Amino acid sequence: MSIEIIEKESRGVIILALSGRLVLGQESMDFRAKVNAVLEENAKNKETWGWNPRLVLDLGDLSFVDSSGLGALIAARISATSRQSEMKLANLTKSLRDVLAITKLATVFDLYDSVDAAVNSYFPPNPPPA
Repeated sequence: MSIEIIEKESRGVIILALSGRLVLGQESMDFRAKVNAVLEENAKNKETWGWNPRLVLDLGDLSFVDSSGLGALIAARISATSRQSEMKLANLTKSLRDVLAITKLATVFDLYDSVDAAVNSYFPPNPPPA
């Protein structure tokens, strides 16, 4: 099963919903290409929203991630960081969360239980009225 990547947007945050398998081969290459394309296309957010592209990867429908897929996630984070952008992971399956914990990659990525929580994390809460 190949990887499917659906691009959405919420409050100026780009959401990439991944489904299928993120594995060695065409799948990881397609993922890397999509992330780079989204970062390039959305550089205009700096002018429109006042910030560099902000990404959330919705990983809830990934059925399998191998070591190459983990490498692709790391490469995506590096690509985002090198463009002064942020990337957060959301909606992880238990097995993916376990893999990230075992490999200590859970300390590298910002992990959220839901896409909404990840999107909201980009915006500070409103301060109470004075």
